Formats: sequence, structure tokens, C-alpha cells
Amino acid sequence: MSSYILMLNPESKALTDDSKIKKSNKISVVLLTQNPLKPMFQSPHKVMSSIPRELSKEIIVVHYNSRNRTGDFDEALESTKGDAHHPDEKILHVRVEGEFASGVMKGVELSLGKYILVMDADLPYSRDIIPELVSALIANPNFIIVASRFVKDAHVRQIPFIQNAIGKTARIIARYGLKIKNVKDPTSACFAFSRDVVKDIKFEGKGKEALLEILVKINSNRNNNNVSVKEIPIKQHDTVITRKLDRNRIVNYSKDVWQLYRYGIKSKPNNSDDLAKPERKLSKSVTFLSKAGRFFTVGASGLAVNYAASFLLTSLIPNIWYIHATLFGIILSITSNFILNKIWTFEDRNFSPRHFFKQYALFLALCTLGAVIQLSLVFAFVEYFNIQYAVSLLLAVIIASLSNFLLNKKITFGEKIWE
Repeated sequence: MSSYILMLNPESKALTDDSKIKKSNKISVVLLTQNPLKPMFQSPHKVMSSIPRELSKEIIVVHYNSRNRTGDFDEALESTKGDAHHPDEKILHVRVEGEFASGVMKGVELSLGKYILVMDADLPYSRDIIPELVSALIANPNFIIVASRFVKDAHVRQIPFIQNAIGKTARIIARYGLKIKNVKDPTSACFAFSRDVVKDIKFEGKGKEALLEILVKINSNRNNNNVSVKEIPIKQHDTVITRKLDRNRIVNYSKDVWQLYRYGIKSKPNNSDDLAKPERKLSKSVTFLSKAGRFFTVGASGLAVNYAASFLLTSLIPNIWYIHATLFGIILSITSNFILNKIWTFEDRNFSPRHFFKQYALFLALCTLGAVIQLSLVFAFVEYFNIQYAVSLLLAVIIASLSNFLLNKKITFGEKIWE
């Protein structure tokens, strides 16, 4: 799906006159769901009733990932219009084959409101958050309002340790890799903004991280220097976990982050002070990406050695404990990884014994830390989550390796992290 400017709505003549939008206080709620027949938690009628009556409003229910749906599903998607007292209020159902961000993109495209509220209807947000988001947005039209799980007074059901750790890693990547430092919950699926705030953003609507894409592109747009973020604490009482964090979500998040990181590199500042040093900035970015690519290429070779050795041992020696097999695979890959990273990734040609063994000791210590994390994760996945060993091993190796690059870059090879 091609990108477009969020201000545009080619299917509505109402938006051809921007003055009508600016004078309106209409709220457009983009309600997203994957459920074949209806949203799991937030029904459009209840969401409608949660918005103050004095405000004009519309609900656009976007059923994303809707490929291969049945006729019963089509019959359930009956759009409704407002009553005689509120003729402009409507509930519109649309289908989108893409992921969450594609659904957001379609919903915004069809919206008529000056203010837009995006909410994942399949997640247990309290409807009490809706009037709070709307009130905060109207009071702060130059803000993006985010329903946050990680600010003071937020209340969410406790999630498993592994899922929580992966979530924290994702937020750290967003904070330092994408420079989203003013938002504690950049992957929230409930947020609101005014049309003016995002009018100059080319939203591509790929993947699952709609808010993250908007935040990155606003930060990269020099016309949006006055845009701020306000986070409102979420309240979730007596709810159950409805969406597990699977391998596909991790892979998709990694792809989204990589694409947004590349977008940030390609975005060129327009003021003369920043243009004075373009080659230096580009050089740092290219150098960082080059070394990251080399490090993870080496890591991939180590992953192959690690995984193959561990898995082969469990296959060839039936009575071996999987923890022993995993430990053997870790040790076997450490030395090859160190030598390859020293020579190729960081181009360190100092092979004096003292320097070499000092670096190797540091590398070994950091790898040991990663090994402890990996072993703990493998044990937890197998024993407590009943995940197959092959899958558990792969997930644990990936998670443990994320920190190795930055730590070894800084500590072992004495380089600045972000250069």
C-alpha cells in the first residue's frame, strides 16, 4: 500500500475545504479489530456513548487482517447512521487485508473529524480512558495524547516475565535507536491527535507500530517542532491477557524499527547549522550500521554454530540434558565470534598478547552474561511455558545477543556506542 499525507481524504469532498475542518470539533474514532464478527472488548456503540454528547462524532471500525472472511462476517459489518437528533453521527465498518498500521491508515483516510482517536478494540482498555483522551486532546490540540501503560498511576495486569523483558527491550530500542525519548509507551495501541499535527507526515501504514511510525516521522519533520506528547495512565482491572507476544510480532517489530531507522537517516535537516556537517553525520551513521551489520553477521555464524552444536548433541546423545547441550554450543561459538569481530567488525589489528587476552577476557565476560541470560530463558521457556526446545533455543539466543553488540562495542573494543 502506498504512502499518503494524513491530511488528505480523497473519498470526502468535505476535506477539500480545510476551513470546515478547523472550525469543527468532530471526533473520529478509528476502532481496530481482528475479530471476524465483532471487537473483543470495545463495541462501537459503547465507545460512541463514552464520548461527550456535545461533541460530534463518528466511529470507523476497521477489520484488519480480514482476508478469507465468510459471508456471515460481511452481514455483521452493517454500518449505521445517527438518529434524527444527531444525523452526522455514524458507525462505518471497513475491511483491510493489511496489519494494524494499515488499518489505522485506512481509518484516518476515511475520517472526517478534526480530532482522531485510534484504539485497538481487541485490547482491554477501560472505556474511562476515552473521555480523558478526548478532553486532553481538545485542551492540547498540538499534542499527541497516548494511553500509556508505563507512567505513574497506570494499572495493568501483570504479564509473564519473558514478555515483560521483551517489551522493555522494544522500548529501549525505540528510545535509543529511534530517539523517541519523550514517550514511555511508544508501542501503545490507543492514542489521539489532531489532524493539523500530522498533516505533513507521509504515513506508509506498514507493520503493526502505527504510533511509533507517527512519532519517528514527526521528530524528523522540522515543521513539527512544537508537537509534544502527553501520556495518560491506563487502567485495566481484572482483565486477562488476550494477545500473546509471538515470534512473528518480534520479527515484525524488528522490521518496523529497521525501516524507521533508515527513514531517520534519509531525512535531511533544512537549517544551515545542521547542513554544515552532513558528511560527518552520514559517516557516523554508515559506520554504526556497517559495524552492526558485521557484528550480527558474525553473530549469525555463531548462532549457526551454537544452534547446530546444541541441537545435534540432543539428537545424537538421547540422554544428554538440554542445558548441557546448550552450554556446549555457547562455548564453541564464543572464540570464533571474538576473533571474527576483532578482525572484521572492529578492525582491531593489535594482537599483542596482553591486549589480545584482555579483550578476550572482556568479551568472554560479556558473553558469559549473555549465556546466563540465554540459559535462564531456555529453562524458563521449556519448563514454565512448555515451548519446544528448538523454538526456545532460537528465541533465547536472539534475545541474549541484542545487548552483546553495544556492550562489546563500548567495553571490549573501546568505541562510542552511537558512532
